[in-house]
Amino acid sequence: MTLFDKLGKHADLVGGMSERLGVDWAQALEAHPDLAARYRSAVLNCTHCQKVGECQGWQTGHAHAKDAPNYCLNKGLLKDLASES
Repeated sequence: MTLFDKLGKHADLVGGMSERLGVDWAQALEAHPDLAARYRSAVLNCTHCQKVGECQGWQTGHAHAKDAPNYCLNKGLLKDLASES
């Protein structure tokens, strides 16, 4: 897997988890462009996850959720952003 493939895969995972928690990155970035660095960090953080298969399965089974699973490396960030929405 190339670097760009890996980043794309994890950007999709971050996006999927965000959607399930009610975080709209496009809207957040439009209102606060400084969040772009936090988005990039979230994607890079996700690349270190050891539970990718579990995450994919969790996302398949959850259209909406109050919280990310405990293993999510971006759980705190996504919770903070969801509470701001």
